[in-house]
Amino acid sequence: MSVSTTPGRAGRTPSTRVSLLERLRKGTDATAWQLFVDLYTPLIYRFGRRKGLQDADAQDVAQKVMARVFKAIGKFAYDSQRGRFRNWLGIITVHEIVRHHDRARRASQRFGVDQGESVTEKMARSDDGDWFDAFNAHILATALERIRAQFDDDAWQAFDLTWIHDIPTEDAASRLDQTAAWIYKARFRVLKRLRAEVEFLTEDAAVLHRAH
Repeated sequence: MSVSTTPGRAGRTPSTRVSLLERLRKGTDATAWQLFVDLYTPLIYRFGRRKGLQDADAQDVAQKVMARVFKAIGKFAYDSQRGRFRNWLGIITVHEIVRHHDRARRASQRFGVDQGESVTEKMARSDDGDWFDAFNAHILATALERIRAQFDDDAWQAFDLTWIHDIPTEDAASRLDQTAAWIYKARFRVLKRLRAEVEFLTEDAAVLHRAH
């Protein structure tokens, strides 16, 4: 069975269209902005929760990050450095989380409550990989969801078994009653489409680390 070429929810192949960030920089694409908000708000919210924010506070921080991005995206200049957009969004997110925690800390101190070491100090010592890991996992999961409908079940299972679950090609071929060559081709097609979707969403091909 062959990979379908019918576009799914993601629309046309990203390599044939302007990237999401480029559309945002023009400042007139409401559809692109809504996609951006839908894509990144859950990531920022979950990251805030991981950094100690309560539900309402994490939602507030996510909204403030979106507002800051909206104001600044027109000035964002993409270059091919690894993870440039990812870093930029991470800096904005971390700054908003720190601001929120520090405001809460100052408010507590006014009432004589000592919360110990500030979040600014804690996050300065934290592993920078926290944001990168969260970002990469979120983008990969979103891209996988967006392209799934574009492939038939056998092609997707070939990819899922050998790339996601790292099952040997020969075992996957046996399970799907296909040849090893067919498995390689099916996986290649899905990976090619996945990379294109990741690039469309982020302009950051480095997000997709595995190459096999």
